[in-house]
Amino acid sequence: PSYEEKTNERVSPQPEVKPKLSAVRTRKGKRPDWVDGESSEYPPSFYMTGVGYSPDRQTAENKARTEISKIFYSEINASNRAYEEYLQTTTKGKTKTRESISLEDITKVSTQKVLSGVTIAQVYQQSRPEKLYYALAILDRAQSKRILRQKIAQLDKDIQKLLSDSRLEQDKLIQIKYLNTCIEKYIIRQAYNTELRIVNRSGEGIPPSISFTEIKKQLADILLRDFLIALSVKGTRSLDIREALVEALNQKGFSVSDDFAGASVVVRGNVNIRPFEQGSSEWKFVRWKAYFDLVDQHGGAVFGSIKKTGKEGHLNLTQAEERAVRKIRQILATNIADDITKYIYSQGK
Repeated sequence: PSYEEKTNERVSPQPEVKPKLSAVRTRKGKRPDWVDGESSEYPPSFYMTGVGYSPDRQTAENKARTEISKIFYSEINASNRAYEEYLQTTTKGKTKTRESISLEDITKVSTQKVLSGVTIAQVYQQSRPEKLYYALAILDRAQSKRILRQKIAQLDKDIQKLLSDSRLEQDKLIQIKYLNTCIEKYIIRQAYNTELRIVNRSGEGIPPSISFTEIKKQLADILLRDFLIALSVKGTRSLDIREALVEALNQKGFSVSDDFAGASVVVRGNVNIRPFEQGSSEWKFVRWKAYFDLVDQHGGAVFGSIKKTGKEGHLNLTQAEERAVRKIRQILATNIADDITKYIYSQGK
């Protein structure tokens, strides 16, 4: 089976749907116990509850649902902070360049299923001293626990399969993609586990059979030891440009090798810097061009092409050229490192 077939169960964030007005009949008269305290009909041992109030009934119901959802969102966001460093390292502040779900999306995805079980159980209308609607939202703990345990069990199977597939895979690029998907599923799994601890009165979850650190180490070992990038830079100041690219790729966790035959990816390009006149006798100018291709050695496909041009000026040509070199180094280092990162983490899409 292809890589796409093996990983087609990735969780994608879904658009949020605004809840409609419930069909619950509005009660009047005696003030229910849940308006000011716990509900005897929906005790905390069996239900999570949230109360909202407003002059508008729809707003009161939405606020009641929100009171329950806030518990989940705050707890999951807190638990996800442990993974922020990993995601920031792999995206380098450019989350749109990588086809990966963000921590915010993970929070939405993981809470969507369990919060779909939140219902409005009762609505009470107060007439004095002012007209207000009170809404009671409930979440059945037992039902939510069943859903979350099923989700966690499925993710545990997915993670184990991805790890097994990665060990059997010979193509290092696909191996990295498997492990990256494994890490993302692990983060989602932990979000579900946080929710399970919330709905479970004992506060217990399901411990993972493999640690995040272990998966991350497997990925780091492949990037440093087995996934090699070869650089071919020709033209003006090629050694300086190559040095900048090596540094940038190393910062991303990649290893650069002179072994072109054994490399997984080859970065090849040319840099040209030439002086030109621009109507000023005091200032000297250079125009520069940089063209680079990024090639997947396994299939020979060019998966990225970078073409950049610019000009720099100074009081003498030497300094103008130095400015151009600094600019080229900065642009190429960012673009090439990000393109390679995007490619290997793109899930084969």
